[in-house]
Amino acid sequence: MALTERERQILEKIEQNPMISQNDLAQWCGITRSGVAAHISNLMRKGYIQGKGYVLTPPRYVAVIGAINMDVYGIADNDVVGESSNVGSIVSAVGGIARNVSFNLGHLGVRNYLISVYGDDEEGEHVRSDSFANGIDITYCKQLSNASTSRYLSVVDADGRQIVALDDMKISDNITPEFLEQREQTIVNAEAVVIDSSLPLQTLSWVCGKVSKPIVARVVSVNKAKRLLPVLGRIDTLVLSEAESRLVSGIAVHDERTAHTCMEALAKAGVKHTLMFVQGSELMYRGDEETVTVALPNAGSHTLRFENGAASGAMSALLWARMEGRDDAESAHLAAAAASLSMRQVTSVFPELDARALLDCAGLSE
Repeated sequence: MALTERERQILEKIEQNPMISQNDLAQWCGITRSGVAAHISNLMRKGYIQGKGYVLTPPRYVAVIGAINMDVYGIADNDVVGESSNVGSIVSAVGGIARNVSFNLGHLGVRNYLISVYGDDEEGEHVRSDSFANGIDITYCKQLSNASTSRYLSVVDADGRQIVALDDMKISDNITPEFLEQREQTIVNAEAVVIDSSLPLQTLSWVCGKVSKPIVARVVSVNKAKRLLPVLGRIDTLVLSEAESRLVSGIAVHDERTAHTCMEALAKAGVKHTLMFVQGSELMYRGDEETVTVALPNAGSHTLRFENGAASGAMSALLWARMEGRDDAESAHLAAAAASLSMRQVTSVFPELDARALLDCAGLSE
């Protein structure tokens, strides 16, 4: 369960000094002792403190390794005419698969650490301010001198469909095994680790060789999909689209039947769970007990459906659902709901995301 800001402050103080008294906490917080007692009771109920004496529950967290981008989106007002200027709007925002997953997990109450790099340019300062504003923990990120922050450019048509995208992610080559070795304990002690195929091949191999907990991987673009081939046997959950399926499984997906065949091939390669977007309108999830197909929830009054953040939303919700002990069917519905919420705006995350919004969209109860 998510913490309030006051509960988080009290928990951090207890972590620093497990013997601190309620009176000292009250003085530090500027509230009454009874107020502190109520917050501590909530922390016990939520599982962050075990019993009296402030015995702290070992923290469960997720390590998210991958890119932080400055995203730029061009949205056409009308049908796009090639080799010509087109009227539209341009929007920029901090994004990137890893950053978006970290944002989503945090909003769902899942403690996580983002592990990435960004530049010392203007975009890098946007990354820092965005992280602070959204509660994204960048303790294990590094701002690199004389380096440009990763950039992603997407052009979509008047219906919200992506026409073309370009990325300039050379800085991500600095997420090397040597870089991760300095953060090894944080990675190997995580409840789960999120990676994507934009990472260098040797980095993917290092993570998969070090981590014993579930690894959730996102296939990013047809140009980088094959980087995951040598480590498929170590992937617990793979998230991909039809366009990327042939490159990691050898099977072209164009409907539910071929999607099932693709998932079977991935299972033989060692992938335990697969989440796949099919025909842009539904998700298929091969879980522990069953394979579930879920139509993306209706967007309601939102007529456009922007796909940039759908996969990040879906994999974040799927990971949250599994950590909450949800079964395969509920996990699939929650992933589809998160994808649908993410598609309501051109930027890659749904700003009002929380567990309640997700459950409501999925038609589920707590």
